[in-house]
Order: sequence, then structure tokens, then C-alpha cells
Amino acid sequence: MKSHRPLQLYGVIVVLYAVLMGWWVIFLSGEGTWLVRDMQRAGAELSTAQAETLIAVTARTGKMFLAESAFLGLLMVGSVWLVLRSLRREALLARQQRNFLSAVTHELRSPIASAKLYIESLQLGRVDPSKTERYLRHAQEDLQRLARIVEDLLVSRRLQDARVDVHLEALDLAALLAPQAERLRERFAAAGATLVLHADGPVPARADASAVETIVDNLVSNGVKYGGERAHVELAVRAHGEHALLEVRDHGKGLAGADPRRIFEAFVRGGDESVRTQQGVGLGLYIVRELVAAQGGTIAAKDAPGGGALFTVSLPLARAAEEGR
Repeated sequence: MKSHRPLQLYGVIVVLYAVLMGWWVIFLSGEGTWLVRDMQRAGAELSTAQAETLIAVTARTGKMFLAESAFLGLLMVGSVWLVLRSLRREALLARQQRNFLSAVTHELRSPIASAKLYIESLQLGRVDPSKTERYLRHAQEDLQRLARIVEDLLVSRRLQDARVDVHLEALDLAALLAPQAERLRERFAAAGATLVLHADGPVPARADASAVETIVDNLVSNGVKYGGERAHVELAVRAHGEHALLEVRDHGKGLAGADPRRIFEAFVRGGDESVRTQQGVGLGLYIVRELVAAQGGTIAAKDAPGGGALFTVSLPLARAAEEGR
């Protein structure tokens, strides 16, 4: 409530200004006539021409004053709009920060507690020897999840400070992504997810290899997360015109009503409740967008035909980029 008091006071000032403007409109519209009448009452003898001249002069002065006052009024209306817009942004930022802190707290606490339980069970000898390897694997997965969260936070911070440099070079996206797709396929196999890479031939692009791998990792992870039970994710690379396209599609609920533009903002978890309650802190797609932009590319998201979400990354082809230099 206290945060709204300055706005309420500002609103009162604007209303008082409008009332004052109304009074000046009434006064100035009849100032000449009232002035002639007062002078005649005081005994001054004015001819018709003199009275009309006096009325005309005061009318011009009044119009100039009203024009200046109207301009000032427009400035005040504009300032009200800017104040309201700023307050909306602050409210949105505060809500995103609360969501972020809540998500980070949960995302860090869950794998820490899980890894701690597995390790303590092994230390206390409560685990059947046949299950030791499985417990160690689960603990390692929890630690890897923690590492990815921390890395996302660090990358996000560097992006916001404009301290991420990309080293562009000519590379073949198909050759680059083939081993990564195999690693991702193995990583998500335990969760019942499948990944298919579609690449008909070399796709030369001018890009940063590490950035491209981070982009693919985040988009595929996003597809597995929101692709439903036993998610099936398709990763495709192809050349189109002067661009190299990288497409990631899942077969889940799609964007679930989320704004395709806002889902790339930091800490935004759009869509329905089933989307907002998924694991994550809302940084993956933000990191993807910034890394794509740093390489001179674009990214778009939409509901795929037949269901699911489709993310399309467009990067300059190596030959097109070289010819444009």
C-alpha cells in the first residue's frame, strides 16, 4: 500500500492541474468582455472599436497561454504514463525476482539433499553392494545438475554484464553436433527420453563452437523437460538461403499459451501451471537467446504442427558471412 502513495499524490496533483486549467479556460474566454465591462463601470468611455480591440488583444494573449498550458498538460499526461509503466516494470521485476529466488532455493536444495542421502547411505553401509553403482550414479547426476544450475547463473551474470565473448569461425554444424547428440542421448536415456539428429550433409556456419553446444544443450534439455512422459526430441540442422538453421522440436504440450517473445526473458516461466512447476530457474532460454544474438543470429519459438514446440535458431552461413565482410 505504501508503494502506491506517491502515485496517488501525483494523481491528486494532476487532477488539481486539470481543475486549474478548466478555471483558466473559463476565465480567459471571457476576460476581454469582463475587462471592458469593468472599465465602463469605472467611468471610462470606450468606443465600440476600442472595446473590440481590447477584447481581441486579450483573446490572443489567452490563446497563447492556453496553448502553452495544453502543452504542459500533455507533458504531465506523458509523465503519468511513464510513471505507470515504470511501476508495472518494477512490479514485474519484483515478481520475477521472487520467483527466481524461490526456484533457485528449490533447485539447489533438492539435488543437495538427494546427493547427501545417497552418499550418507553408502558411508553408513546401508546399501546392498549390488546397488552401490546405482547410488553413485544417482549422486553424480545430482552433482551434475547442481553444476549446470551454477553454470547457468554464472553465464547469465556474464551476459548481463556484456562480458561474454564469442569466437566466430567457419565450422560444420552437422559434424559438430553429431557427438554432442550422442552424449545427450545417453544422458537422457535413463529418463526414458529419446533424441534424433537429422542432418543430411555438411552445414557450414560462422559460429562459436562452445556457444552452439550450449545452445543445443539448453534447447534439448528444455525439450526433454516439457516433452511429456518418455519425451521424444528431434534435432535438425540444415542450410536455408544464406542461413544455417538449427531446429529443436519436442512432442509435448507446445508453448501452452506462453508468449513466444517473453519466454526468452530471464527468470520468466510462462505457460500453464504444469510448465511453471517444472524444474529450472528460468535462465536456459534467456542464455540461448543472448548467445544466438552474440553470433549474429536469431531465434524463434512456435507451436509445431501436430503438437509440441519448435525452436528455430538461424545463424549466418560461413560463405555468406565471409562474402559480407
